[in-house]
Amino acid sequence: MPLFWEFFTFELRFRFKSLSTYMYFLGWTIFSFLCVASESFGPIGSGNGKIVLNSAYANAFDNIFAGLFGIIVIAAIFGTSILRDFQRDTYQILFTQPISKFAYLGGRWAGSFVTTVFAFSGMMLGTFLGTFAPWADHTRIVPNHLWAYLQPFFSILVVQIFFIGSAFFAVAALTRKIFIVYLQGVALFMIYLIGITVFVATRSLERFWSSIFDPIGLILFNNVTRYWTVIEKNTLYVTLSPALFHGVFLYNRLLWMSVGLVALGTVWALFPMSVEALTARSQGRRAAKAKEQELAEAAPVRTPVGAGLPVVHQAFTSATTFAQYLSLSRLRMRNIFRDIPFWALVALIVAFGINNGYFAGRIAEQNVWPVTYLMVQAVEGSALLFLLLWRGFFRRSCSGASVTLISTAFMTLCPCASPRTGFRASRPSLWSNSFCSRSPCSSAL
Repeated sequence: MPLFWEFFTFELRFRFKSLSTYMYFLGWTIFSFLCVASESFGPIGSGNGKIVLNSAYANAFDNIFAGLFGIIVIAAIFGTSILRDFQRDTYQILFTQPISKFAYLGGRWAGSFVTTVFAFSGMMLGTFLGTFAPWADHTRIVPNHLWAYLQPFFSILVVQIFFIGSAFFAVAALTRKIFIVYLQGVALFMIYLIGITVFVATRSLERFWSSIFDPIGLILFNNVTRYWTVIEKNTLYVTLSPALFHGVFLYNRLLWMSVGLVALGTVWALFPMSVEALTARSQGRRAAKAKEQELAEAAPVRTPVGAGLPVVHQAFTSATTFAQYLSLSRLRMRNIFRDIPFWALVALIVAFGINNGYFAGRIAEQNVWPVTYLMVQAVEGSALLFLLLWRGFFRRSCSGASVTLISTAFMTLCPCASPRTGFRASRPSLWSNSFCSRSPCSSAL
């Protein structure tokens, strides 16, 4: 238990010293603040003008949207907590000590869970502050009740943080690859949006099982409150009562909390607490490389024939600048196109575009011609969404890798010693990232 507390407190200290933790908190605070303070923002504010903006119903709806768009935030916090030791090669020191799985894995997970709950708690603070905005529509604001904030937050957001974070933590611990940490968040987000599109477009009348198996809660919440009146939406709570819409909310929460427990049990059973097991694959690769080097050294070496070296004339003209620009651009693009996350994202955005394009040809259950404006509507939202995900959340694996390529390869002094201007140094990265982020969107068309 003392070691568990050490890992737990270390994770909390590390997270609360990081600027990103407070940026997440501030982002959710601003989002929920605008949901109340603005008349045309958020899932409730832009809808029925008679629904109270700080009711339990409105807070639950806002929390569901925060849980959907916060999937990548959860992946970033839970995934990197377990990968930090492997990225910095500190696991070899840690695992020489008598550390138990409960202390190591439990401390990392618990610290990430508390940090994520803190980041998303900005939803409650933002809603509370929004009720005091002088420009807000106070006819849609009632006196604040603490339970109207806490009940939706714990029953929806905290549960989702538990099972999604546990699943991401398990995948990161077992794969120990940074690009999978971010890719799993993007993949879950995109796959859920595809499922929502299919469910809405087909106008399915099935309400029970679709509510139970909904991991985020949009379909679940819509089915539970489908026939609520305005008064009921302003006063009632979506509780875990078995009598509420055949108990689907209770069954849904139990199911996905069980998924989180299974994920934690899986990582507990399969994660090896030994350096030999963790480095077995890399040791095999190093042994094979060493054997190749030995064979290469044993091979006969041909005596080099002396020859006069050509005289090199240095020329730093505009043609040299353009040649360096093209060379660096090709290097950046080649590295991006060789990355697995790039092609995984291409596959996701193409699947998203195909799905939207297929259902764009049906309006009111009638087949229509796929005219231009329907196809544009089917693609433009997914393209913008992909660009935001690409530029904002996946820069570490793809786009940011091209910017940090030289520094991570320990070649920082080489380009700094060459006669390059800022234009030649930065523009190739910007151009290659811009081209590679637009090409999948074009392929979706």
